[in-house]
Amino acid sequence: MQSVERVRALLRVGGPGDATFVAELARTAFSAYGEYDRVLPHWLGTRGVATVVAEDDGMPAGFAMLGMRPGLHLGRPDAELLAVAVAALARRRGIGRALVREVIVIAERWRVRGIRLHTADTNVVAQRLFAGEGFLAEASREGFYPNGQGAVAMRRPLERRRRSRS
Repeated sequence: MQSVERVRALLRVGGPGDATFVAELARTAFSAYGEYDRVLPHWLGTRGVATVVAEDDGMPAGFAMLGMRPGLHLGRPDAELLAVAVAALARRRGIGRALVREVIVIAERWRVRGIRLHTADTNVVAQRLFAGEGFLAEASREGFYPNGQGAVAMRRPLERRRRSRS
């Protein structure tokens, strides 16, 4: 994993030991949308879900989760950015961007076609962050979240890398 340049943050692999942190941050960040504080901690360490945790001065400051949808795919599937959250005191310091960039690296390793995500249609800050990292808005989804809010569906295609012939 990589270090964040603008802050003293370190990105590391998340797992079941991060359940309390993920639940607390999900409660703060996503409670208006649904009970994600109950759902997200269960995905830690689950097959097909990669979690990245950002630490700032040794304390967790944010996380991102990337998942693969189960089922039959024609060709290579897309991964789904399930969640990205940064603690309030750590925002506006590049941690969210670093988490998104690390998720892109993971998705490239998985050799998927692209990454899909949904973000609240009112969350303009997140939409700008994702657009700045190559995600394009594809559709609006009314009533997407469990509590009825709308969302913007976004996707970032990933380039297929060819093996070099030496």
